[in-house]
This record gives sequence, C-alpha cells and structure tokens, in this order.
Amino acid sequence: MSTMAQAQIAEAGISLMIIDEKYHPACMLIPTQANVRQTLVMREQVAMSREFKDKLWEEIIIRKIENQARALTILGREGSEKVLRYTEGITQHGDIDACEANAARDYFAFLHPGLNRQSNDSVNSCLNYGYAVIRNAIIRAVFLAGFQPAFGIHHDNYLNPFNLADDLIEPWRAMVDVAAVQDPGNTEVLSRKKRKELAFVLHHACLIDGMKVSILAGIESMVNSIRNRIVSGVLEPLALPIIVPIEIIEAIKE
Repeated sequence: MSTMAQAQIAEAGISLMIIDEKYHPACMLIPTQANVRQTLVMREQVAMSREFKDKLWEEIIIRKIENQARALTILGREGSEKVLRYTEGITQHGDIDACEANAARDYFAFLHPGLNRQSNDSVNSCLNYGYAVIRNAIIRAVFLAGFQPAFGIHHDNYLNPFNLADDLIEPWRAMVDVAAVQDPGNTEVLSRKKRKELAFVLHHACLIDGMKVSILAGIESMVNSIRNRIVSGVLEPLALPIIVPIEIIEAIKE
C-alpha cells in the first residue's frame, strides 16, 4: 500500500489495523485528527487515582459475572444462580479478584463440562479467536477515543501495549462464549468459514443503556462512557453491555 493511499485513508478519518499470525494487532494507522481532545484524555487517564480505578474495575467485573450467568441461561445450562452469587462477594466484601476467579471456574464448568482453557482443542480455538476479534475492536475504539491503551485500569503489565483493552474486554467475553460453544467443530485449526462466523459476533445484538445495538456499536458507547467519566471525574453509571440471545443487529459486506 503506497504512502499516498495511507495518507488518503487517514484524511478520510479511517483507522487501519494490521494483525499478525495470532490475530493480534501488529500495527495501526490512526488519523492524527481523530480526536482533538486526545491530550486532555491521556492526562486525565494517567492522573486516575487507585480508588477511582478500583471503582471502575468493580463495575466492569460485576457486569462480566452477570453476563456469564445470563449466558448459561441463554444456552439452557445449569449454574446461572451459583455464578451470579459471586457478585454479592464483590458488593459486600470488595473481594474482586477472588470472586472473578471463582465465578470463572464455575462458569466454564457449566458452560462446557471438562473444558480446560489451557488445552489446544476446537472449543478453545473458537473462544480465543472470538476474544481476539472483540479485543481488536476495543483497541481501535480506545485509540480513537484518545486513550493511551498501554495504561490500564486493572491490568498493569509493562510488556503489554494493550492493558486497557484487556480490562475493557471482560464484560464482552460471554457474548463470544455463546457463539463459540454452540458449534465449535472438531479441529483446533479453524476454517476460513468458521473464522468469518466468529468475526461476525461484532454484529450480534447487545443491550446498552436499554437500547439494542450491535456489539461493535456497544463497544464504542462503552469506551465513550468511560472516557466521559474519567474526564469529568463524576461517578455516573457506565454504559456496560448486557448479553441477549444471538440476533444479527447489523449486516456487513465483505
């Protein structure tokens, strides 16, 4: 791609992401005028207090666990009430990390009995690819919102350039799970058709502030909500997603 073509893409306000063989972002072309408030946003992001970050993280993880419980109900699995009870440990005792880990352990046991997230199999391949799709969409959104993605709310790995995206993906994971486990196939190497199917999860429906929108639009709403809260410093409710049964809300062309 010529530099002239890249310049015209940027002038049109379009961001371009190139992914590597593991479907992770290798580089991004971001328009320099995509967000005129970028300096302000980054300053406020860096200045966040630990207390402010912990409050954001608590809300994100509570919604993650709520969506996991809803996912089990949508799939007709048992265990939704058991998983949902872990939110009480967060609200009553503030034990976020332990409750998140225990909820995930029980959730995956009910979601797909015998599943080991460290194994190489078809289910894990579907999950990992779907998560990569959502994560890349969040990375694009945080860049365009003016954030520095290396500075997370909870994740703080100095080797990870996308700590913030790894924070914000949490409430969306269950939406990938519902799509991935229904027909995972029987091979860890995903076909092109399966990858396209999983990538289309961005155009499944979710609820944001009571409105049914695509996951792609919902990610943008969530990121903008977090930006507004960080810049204003006001503890207003975040626009976090609620999972719904699979429904195509917006079509795309290849």
